Amino acid sequence: MIRRTRLLTTPLLLTASLLASAGALAANACTLLASQDAAALAGAPLPENFKAETAPTAQNGRDHTTVCGWFPKGYDLRSAEAPPEAGVQLTVHALGSAADAKSFHTNAAEMTREMAKSGPLAAKISTPAGIGENAILDIKTLGGNTQVATLKFVKGANALQIQAWTKGPGAGDVATKAAKQVAGKL
Repeated sequence: MIRRTRLLTTPLLLTASLLASAGALAANACTLLASQDAAALAGAPLPENFKAETAPTAQNGRDHTTVCGWFPKGYDLRSAEAPPEAGVQLTVHALGSAADAKSFHTNAAEMTREMAKSGPLAAKISTPAGIGENAILDIKTLGGNTQVATLKFVKGANALQIQAWTKGPGAGDVATKAAKQVAGKL
C-alpha cells in the first residue's frame, strides 16, 4: 500500500512543482491587496471595481499581467473625466524569471525618469527604501489638488506598479505603504 501511495502522489507533486516553476501559480493583483487593505490605506471606502488580465503569450514576452483597482463607489476608471478623490490600483507583471522582471522594470523606470524631467508629465521622483530592488516613486499633482503617486518595483519574477490617488498630499505615502504590504506577500 505504501508503494501505491508513493506512485500516486509523486506525479502530483511533480506536476505541482512544474506548474509553479512555469508561472502557472503567478502572483495576482486582486489577491495581493484586498479591498479592505486598499480602503484602510486610502482612508476611504474603496470597493474593488476595476479588474483586467492579460494572459502570457509569445507576443507579449510571456507577461501575465493582472490589474486590480479600488475606487469610490460609482467611479469608473474607463470612462472618468477626472481623477478619483481616492483610489489604489495594483498592476502585476508576472514574468518568466527574475531577470525578465528586472529588465522590464529597468525599462519602465528609465521611461518614468525621462518623462518626469519636464513637460505636462513632470514629476517629483524618489527612490523609497525597503520595498524592492530599484524602486521608483513618481508623484504628480493633477487638476487642482488631486495627487497621484506611481510606485514601480521588482520582487522576484514580478515587476509591480502601485498607483494611489488622494485629494491633497499623501498619495506617495499610500503607494509606499501598499507596496510594502504587497512586497511582504511575495
